[in-house]
Amino acid sequence: MADEDIVIPTKSGCTSTMTFTQSRLPTPPFWPQCSWNGTVTAYPSTVTVTGSVDCDGCTDVRIVQVPIVHCPVMIISTVIRVSTPSTLYRTVCSATPTPEVDA
Repeated sequence: MADEDIVIPTKSGCTSTMTFTQSRLPTPPFWPQCSWNGTVTAYPSTVTVTGSVDCDGCTDVRIVQVPIVHCPVMIISTVIRVSTPSTLYRTVCSATPTPEVDA
């Protein structure tokens, strides 16, 4: 079989789903809970930090956290303004290496 006859399937446009399971706590309520003191922090800007993961050839990644924790209505009573930017963490797909073909 000639090298030009080898077809490597691509998964262009697909989405790889990765599940992040929270650790169970040793005592009730067993799962992380929402905590809210009414304070929101206002940042002057946002810095985005990316982390890459192997998406098995897909171009997009979806991170799912389980179990889903629902938070109650949060009423803002205090705003704190800071001078440092906030950090947004974004997960992206790394380039999946093309399999090597024995000559």
